[in-house]
Amino acid sequence: MPRSIPTLLALTGLTLLTTVGSLAGADAPKEASPSSEVEALLTQDELPDGVAFEIVENDRAALSALLPEIQANIRVLRQRDPDLPIAVVTHGAEQFTLTRAEAVAHGSLHAEIESLVMDDGVNVVVCGTFAGWRDLEPDAFPEHVEVATAAPDRLNDLEAAGYTVIRLRPSLLDAPAEDPWEFDFGQP
Repeated sequence: MPRSIPTLLALTGLTLLTTVGSLAGADAPKEASPSSEVEALLTQDELPDGVAFEIVENDRAALSALLPEIQANIRVLRQRDPDLPIAVVTHGAEQFTLTRAEAVAHGSLHAEIESLVMDDGVNVVVCGTFAGWRDLEPDAFPEHVEVATAAPDRLNDLEAAGYTVIRLRPSLLDAPAEDPWEFDFGQP
């Protein structure tokens, strides 16, 4: 007589929370939660004049890994204030997944980023200085992506304009299977 995993665990006296995704639904996509910094903002009486999410990693997959969290953050912020200005400033190796040359390899990422800009009014910014170090001109990126001269300066400008800057960091567990962690050691 076959027994379920929880029954076997109970019989052996083990207490193990079934974070194995209830085994049957392990492949079901989970909805990301907003970051703790955004949740803290939402407890304030007034939101800042805008929110900028900063991403700077030496991992080309970081933007793909963080996209569900970015979308969850935007969703809850816009529920509170539909007109809140939001920016995503990416200035590490992950920004190179947004080049036109990477559009085929990262098609779903490109589509999601374009939707954030065109449908949700989010300003997506990459670093022109870092791109230049890789011999990439601003037109290497799609029109909907802003190429700032220097992303750190752009972040300072946003802060001066009243934005709260929130640095997002991916977890190893966040890397999507179709876009595994790809460390960048110099290739454009």
